[in-house]
Amino acid sequence: FGIRATIEVDLEILFHLATLIERHVEEWEVHRPTSIVEEFSRTLEKELNYTVEASNMERFAQQFADNSMVYVPQVFREVSTARILIMECVDGGIKVSNIDKLDKEGFDRKLIASRGTDLVLEQIFKHGFFHADPHPGNIYILPDNVICYFDFGMMGRVDRYARENFADVMYGYVIHDESRIADALLKIAEWDEEPDRRALARDLADFVELHLYKPLKELRIGDFLQQLLKLITRHQLRLPSDIYLMIKTMAQVEGLGMVLDPDFEMAEKAAPFIKRLKLERMHPKRLVGDFLDSGGELLQLLKEVPGELRDILKQVRDGKVSVRFEHKGLENFIFEMDRSSNRVAFAVVVASLVVGSSFIMGSNVGPFLFGFPILGVAGFSVAGIFGIWLLISIMRSGKL
Repeated sequence: FGIRATIEVDLEILFHLATLIERHVEEWEVHRPTSIVEEFSRTLEKELNYTVEASNMERFAQQFADNSMVYVPQVFREVSTARILIMECVDGGIKVSNIDKLDKEGFDRKLIASRGTDLVLEQIFKHGFFHADPHPGNIYILPDNVICYFDFGMMGRVDRYARENFADVMYGYVIHDESRIADALLKIAEWDEEPDRRALARDLADFVELHLYKPLKELRIGDFLQQLLKLITRHQLRLPSDIYLMIKTMAQVEGLGMVLDPDFEMAEKAAPFIKRLKLERMHPKRLVGDFLDSGGELLQLLKEVPGELRDILKQVRDGKVSVRFEHKGLENFIFEMDRSSNRVAFAVVVASLVVGSSFIMGSNVGPFLFGFPILGVAGFSVAGIFGIWLLISIMRSGKL
């Protein structure tokens, strides 16, 4: 078969190209193309290991064990291996994109679009474990408008913190609040240098005015998220790979929903899930749990501080600690200070020559030139040349 060897060669080529792009294409440097290829490589490795896919199927099925709207084929673990996956054969399903056959068989396309979207939003915002490749070939419709998923090799995972902040982005989108979007984005995004928050909020305000003040039926989450990605790229921000997967998944589901139902509104479907997630933050049980977690971390920190401080003092005593100060943004200031101090020193030298030459001229100490002491004349000449040079330098700098 040799598929693994072929993939490894292709990945090496991709990694080489990503390295070249990262080094030589400035606008792509922020996205870390090499990291994207590495994440893609990890995903492919999981897809080639059918033991991982079997585990994904079982976990996904457990999430929806009490939901009759979704069906996951059964996995036969006893005869499956890392290279062979044996699963239930599902008959009678219709590919979700086969609109003509769905209509012919009497399926309710509006209901399918609604159910399918609810299932994906539940995966993302409730479970944090979602099918990350929901294209039409992986979704079939069974009798009674039941949705059946296939191919669980690519799955997305987002922790509670990330999905709550992403929900804030979506909530800001729904209520047209650019400040909320900016704050939530900065909690999710990664950066090498902290961005200008005011500039980001200003650009987001322009973005809101251009794209969000439309009737609800004209709002498209997929378009919004893609254009938002372009905006944050301009501010040298990047998103974690699973957030990209989440955005891709939501855009795919929105496109599929619009094919099934021309009146489909993704924003309207997402709103209840986002509000529910926000309400869960304020639930007493959640607040108590967060408080206990924070208290436990604080106690652990207090327990570790004496030992860490003892280690630092020991290193100071042994001469292993050095303190280094590095200034940034002061180069011009330092240059100007150096130049000013040099000019002052130069002026002092000129003044000294003038004073010294005056004493020599008054002392009438030979040898003489035209009746004047040669050393005095030489001192005045040198002082005059240096004085003119200093004056020209100051005038050229424009800071006379």
